[in-house]
This record gives sequence, C-alpha cells and structure tokens, in this order.
Amino acid sequence: MSDDHGHDHNDRGHDHGHSDHGDHDHHHDHDHALIVDRLPEGSWTVDPHGSELLFKARAFRVLPVTGTFEDFRGSLTVDAAGAASGTLAVRMASVNSGWARRDTRLRGPDYFEVDRHPEMVFTLEKLEPTGAEHQNLAGSLQIHERPIPLSFPVYLIAHGDHLHIEGEVDVDHDLAGLGWSKPFYLGDRVLLEAALTLQRA
Repeated sequence: MSDDHGHDHNDRGHDHGHSDHGDHDHHHDHDHALIVDRLPEGSWTVDPHGSELLFKARAFRVLPVTGTFEDFRGSLTVDAAGAASGTLAVRMASVNSGWARRDTRLRGPDYFEVDRHPEMVFTLEKLEPTGAEHQNLAGSLQIHERPIPLSFPVYLIAHGDHLHIEGEVDVDHDLAGLGWSKPFYLGDRVLLEAALTLQRA
C-alpha cells in the first residue's frame, strides 16, 4: 500500500485546472426569469464544450479529491406533453483527478475496469415539477453490470435554442456493483456534479 501512496510528486500534476473545483459551487446566481418548470418540446444534444461533469470523493477516507470526466455525450427528447427521456454516456477512460498515477489505477481492474466497461451511462426516466425552482429528475446509472436508481433535484434554464441543466447526486460504489476493496484512491462514496448545456438537435 505504501508504494502507491502519493509520494511520487513528479506525476502529481496539481496544475491541471482542478484547483478551482474544490470550491466550485454550481448554485449559480440564476436569472430567475429563465428558470423553467417544464422543458420545451423538441430534441436536444449535450454541448460538451459548454458542459462540465465533476466528481468529488475522499482518498484514504480523509483527503478530498476533485476531478472531471472529460469525454461524454448526451441527448434529450421532450414530447408535446412535456415527458422527457434521454441518456448521458461517459467514457470512463477520460477520468482526470489531477494525478496521473491515481487516474491509471482508477482505469484499472481495482476500480472502473475501463477495458471491460468503457462507459458509464445515465438513463433519464422522468422529470417531475416540485412546485419550487427545481425539478426532480429520476433515472438509472449503470457503471458495471448493475444499474442503480437515482433521484435528485435539478435546475432547468431555457434560453432560446439552449437548455442548461445542473444537479448533483451521491453514488454508493457497492450499490453500483463495483465492490471496491481498496479505498486508497477514492472512498466508497462519490458525489457526481453535472452542469450540462444542450442545444437543439
């Protein structure tokens, strides 16, 4: 275990643009006039250049870790009645925690096993108004073989031909079927944060 501890400072690469994420808060000062309680009808695709997918966890159950997934794609369809469906697919090899050694281990058999499971996929099942400024989003997340149900609040902002969706959800590795036995690089729970910009297809 000690040989994998972060003592090899040459490959830590702290200046990876993640230093600001530790204090990053997606609860922006939204223009309330743009927040919607129902999505516009149509088909939408995620703009990866205007979107961000973060994760936060703890290494050794103590040290905070913040990173990104840098390769993802998604789509959303809203029918005339306002019912929504869609998917977000994330290439797990694109994980970037700011430390090359940790990222190599995360891609390997002890963690994500990207050779066998190259993508993490979230499938949207429904969006429900809550009477507040946010909606409740429900769906399932599949990392390995076992999909897990997730439900969490999201903010929806519509502006012309663009939508913005943001939310966060806590994911338990055991429920996801990962069975991680080595919490050295990431602990047993991960907070996923998404800020997605979509444009009309």
